[in-house]
Amino acid sequence: QAPPHPPPAGDLIEIDRGFYKHWSVYMGDDDIVHITGEMGGFGSLCESLFSVCLNGKAIVKSEPLECVVGNCNYRVNNKYDGARQVGKTWTYHDFAKNREHFANEIRYNKARSDQVCNGPGVRYCSLCLWGCSFAD
Repeated sequence: QAPPHPPPAGDLIEIDRGFYKHWSVYMGDDDIVHITGEMGGFGSLCESLFSVCLNGKAIVKSEPLECVVGNCNYRVNNKYDGARQVGKTWTYHDFAKNREHFANEIRYNKARSDQVCNGPGVRYCSLCLWGCSFAD
């Protein structure tokens, strides 16, 4: 089963493979970016999984959504979406948990602030180093 209309670019797509979930990012124009084994996509699932498990490497691919989904069900699952955070309290600190930390945590599930860690004049500031360590 598919969503009634194409999702916006950047949405996370969760594909139900039965015994596991395959994840990708919708790029628009019916294309997704995902990782797969060297052997190929869903048509050679066993070979693909074996390849990834055997050598620990996967290939980042851009492919049409319907080719990767096949007959499986899929859904948009932006599980770390900012809308789920509305109304919650966020502990704020200029160097350790600022607005950039928040935005990156929502988007990438990792709080990080490049302006704190790499900003001019604060690279060697002890508060900056503490903030970067705290965020990672």
